[in-house]
Amino acid sequence: MVTAGLLSLLLTWWASPIDRAGGFPASVGPLTRFSPVLFGARDIVPVGYAAFAFALGVTAGVLVRRLLPAMAVTLALFLAALLIMPNLVRPHLLPPVTATEPVTADLSTAIMGHEGTLTVPVTDLPGAWIFSNQTITPSGRVFVLPDVPACQSGTQQQCDAWLATQHLRRQIAYQPASRYWAFQWYETAIFLTLALALAGFCVWWIRHRRLA
Repeated sequence: MVTAGLLSLLLTWWASPIDRAGGFPASVGPLTRFSPVLFGARDIVPVGYAAFAFALGVTAGVLVRRLLPAMAVTLALFLAALLIMPNLVRPHLLPPVTATEPVTADLSTAIMGHEGTLTVPVTDLPGAWIFSNQTITPSGRVFVLPDVPACQSGTQQQCDAWLATQHLRRQIAYQPASRYWAFQWYETAIFLTLALALAGFCVWWIRHRRLA
């Protein structure tokens, strides 16, 4: 746990200038501290991971009682936990913030979907974890670019001018960057609790076998 904490501290220190800037630029990719590849390697979460991995390995050894199979079981279960946490558990630790606001669609920056949908990148929420980002009409429906002359045969400026007349809005769901440490503490507490539960089970199992 100490080793994991020290390595995490070094990585966090190295990436601190990037964090203060709100993450990597959009040209590199939407990588912020919330990104699964970064979140689990930063700050205090690796300490919880290390405690859980150790307790899991001890539990597998106590139950299987053979070195290589116990190592294989530990690795498989730990990797499963690393996949389940960011995909199924972490997004639900806190309810996301939702917001609907006017947006200006620009073909030079908007992302065109396969069905004609337009997604305007979020640039005013540095470091946030974006769950969903939709461009909607004033009636609340997802906007789909229709076959209009301004966008089919006109110039980009003409299409942008037509889009400006549609009074489009952006509907997003996200976790603010200010909640980063809340997620760190919650996830660390979950893995430490699992580690303590496994340790308690090992103590009970060993005593039970001795009494038997």
